[in-house]
Amino acid sequence: MTRIVHVSDLHFELAPERFKPGIRQILDRSIPLLQAADPDLLVVTGDLTSYGCFDRSQLMGVRRWLDGIGRRYLAIPGNHDLSANTVRGSAYPIMETYEAVSWKRTNFASTFDQEPLVIVQEGPLTLLAIALREGDPDGGLEQLSMALEDLDGPALVLGHYPLVATKDHGVLATFGYEGYIDGVRDRLLNLLLAQPLVRAYLCGHVHAQTVTTLGGELVQLSAGGLGPGASAGWIIDVKGPNLEVRSLRGEGPQVFWPQEMLGDCDPLDYHLWCGNEPMIISLSPPVS
Repeated sequence: MTRIVHVSDLHFELAPERFKPGIRQILDRSIPLLQAADPDLLVVTGDLTSYGCFDRSQLMGVRRWLDGIGRRYLAIPGNHDLSANTVRGSAYPIMETYEAVSWKRTNFASTFDQEPLVIVQEGPLTLLAIALREGDPDGGLEQLSMALEDLDGPALVLGHYPLVATKDHGVLATFGYEGYIDGVRDRLLNLLLAQPLVRAYLCGHVHAQTVTTLGGELVQLSAGGLGPGASAGWIIDVKGPNLEVRSLRGEGPQVFWPQEMLGDCDPLDYHLWCGNEPMIISLSPPVS
C-alpha cells in the first residue's frame, strides 16, 4: 500500500514569532501525528512560512523543521513563500513581498533547490507539484503541460491555490485564486480537465478542509492550515484500483475564519470535512 499525507499552510515562523505567536509550538505538537500516520510521502501545498518571500531565513527554518519530521516530503510554495503578483506584494510588503527575479533566484527555489514543477513517482501514482505565480514567469505551466501529455498512469496534481470556490457561502465563496493567479487559473484548470489520468487536485490556501468537484469526476481536496487552523489534512491510501481518503486532524485550532465571515453556519462544519469516510476515488479514468 502507498500512503500520501497531505497538509498545508504551516505558517512557520522563527523566534521571535512576529505574526503568529505560538505557531512553532502548535506545529511541533503535530509532528508525532504526522509520524504516526507513517506516510510514504508527506506533501505540503504551500504557505510553509508567514513571510519567507521577504526573509529567506524563514524558509531555511521551515526546511529544517520538515527535515526533523523524519519522513520523505514534497513541498511547494504558497503566496507567503513566493508572492503571487506585484499587487499583492505592494499591499503586503513583508508577508507577500514580490520577487521580480528569475525562479532560481527566488528565496524558495534557492532554499529548496527544486524546479517550478516537481514530479515524483510514488507507487502507482505520479505526483506533479507546481509552483505558480501570476503570468507564470517561471514556466511551470508549460512544464506541466508536457508532463501531463507523457502520463501513462494515474496522477495527482498539487498546487497552492484552489481552482474553484471551496464553499458557496461565506468568505470562501470568493476567497481562493482570485486576486492571486486570475490570469493563469483557467489554463491550469483546463490542463487538468483535459487529462483524465489526473484523479485529484490537492491544494491549500483557504484554511479549510474541503472537497469540491472541478468537473466530471475530478476532485479538488483542500487541506486546512496545520498551524493556524483549521488544523486538518488528508490521509490518502492507494488500495487496489482506488484511492481511500480519510481526514487527518492536527494539534492547531479547528477553525480559522471568524464567525462573522462565515454566514449563518456552524464554524466546525464550515472548516472541517464532515462527509462519509473513507472517500473513494477511482484510479481509473472515466469511460467516455
